[in-house]
Amino acid sequence: MMDPNLIYIMYGDQPKSMIKSLLDEIDLEKEIPNKDSLIGIKPNLVLAKPSSSGATTCPDLVEGLIEYLKAKGYKKIVILEGAWIGDKTQLAFKVCGYEDLSKKYNVPLIDLQKDSYSEYQVDGMTLSVCDSIMKVDYLINMPVLKGHCQTRITCALKNMKGCIPNKEKRRFHTMGLHKPIAYLNKVIKQDLIIVDGIIVDLNF
Repeated sequence: MMDPNLIYIMYGDQPKSMIKSLLDEIDLEKEIPNKDSLIGIKPNLVLAKPSSSGATTCPDLVEGLIEYLKAKGYKKIVILEGAWIGDKTQLAFKVCGYEDLSKKYNVPLIDLQKDSYSEYQVDGMTLSVCDSIMKVDYLINMPVLKGHCQTRITCALKNMKGCIPNKEKRRFHTMGLHKPIAYLNKVIKQDLIIVDGIIVDLNF
């Protein structure tokens, strides 16, 4: 089994081949033994800007992941995202190249801005979380490593903020981001985190 405390680092400029080598190295097939598992991919499509801007997850990385999973016999794959309040997820899916991925590989796109949600209690804090993300059997989080004006860094933990309704995103900012993001990650279980550091916006 994969050691959850290990961080694997790969350098290069060929996202598709790199991610397949990485998945072979960690032997992902042993981590998802059930071929009928619903696999959720959560990229960072916070706004409708291509990955060349450093703002969003490289679609070539996600394409490599999908090809790997399909080749191993996994057929139930979905891509889930909810853009920030000032943007539309559907537009981000289109501009960032994910509509094309969806059509090419028959992988549904789930717009979490339009999803239903439920409330969860964590150490006295009530959090609203989108229902679709909680139905996934195996969640692969694919954030972009970026700088951030409030949290200084944004990566895997903050990427889960795309899994809450817009009203909750507003509330998180009034609460200072740090604590609610930490508590949110106690609600949403991430099984694998693949960080896109190919093009990063360190001054965001």
